[in-house]
Amino acid sequence: MIRFVLGLARREGRASRRRLALYMGSISLGVAALVAVNSFRHNLQRAIAAQARELLGADLELSSRRPFDSTVEALLDSLAAAGTPVSRVTSFASMALALPSGATRLVEVRAVEAGFPYYGKMETDPPAAWGALAAGRHAVVDPALLIQLRAAPGDTLAVGEARFEITGTVTQAPGDVALRSAIGPRVYLPGAYLQETRLLRTGSLARYLAFLKFDPPASVQGF
Repeated sequence: MIRFVLGLARREGRASRRRLALYMGSISLGVAALVAVNSFRHNLQRAIAAQARELLGADLELSSRRPFDSTVEALLDSLAAAGTPVSRVTSFASMALALPSGATRLVEVRAVEAGFPYYGKMETDPPAAWGALAAGRHAVVDPALLIQLRAAPGDTLAVGEARFEITGTVTQAPGDVALRSAIGPRVYLPGAYLQETRLLRTGSLARYLAFLKFDPPASVQGF
């Protein structure tokens, strides 16, 4: 039976070689195109995932217009206890006062906990300013703010009832969006001194963020 089938296929192949060549060529091109498309899709998905983490600065962001409730706080605490890096950032608008010049400006305050960003890099001038942010009552600001307040690194910046030393400027930040800068120049403060400003009370307009880094990053899909 097998010899008959092979013989029939050989006779048919001799009679229609051109059609057979066209058929086999079409199959080969189709398989090659399918492999190329799948490869391109895989590389694109991997590139988007990598860029998304760098733009966000983390694998996952939780955001709320009010302080996280007890359920979310318990979840964040349990993740942190299990070894998952968690950093909180509180963002709100406030007036800032440069004590040497007496100039004031509406700014966007970002109280940042150590660790953030987990991906990408905060580029500052001088380069060590971001790493030393949490070492004391320090502030890292947008370069435009120094011009507007007629201030310089080393000057004291008043935010609410707290005082901070300007230690540098931010030249590049993960997920930097020009519109945010238009709302107000940014002032980065250590999260440990947020309460000293006395600016966040009941009814205050603020954005509460929590950034998480998962290891491996794929585990975020099951979060």
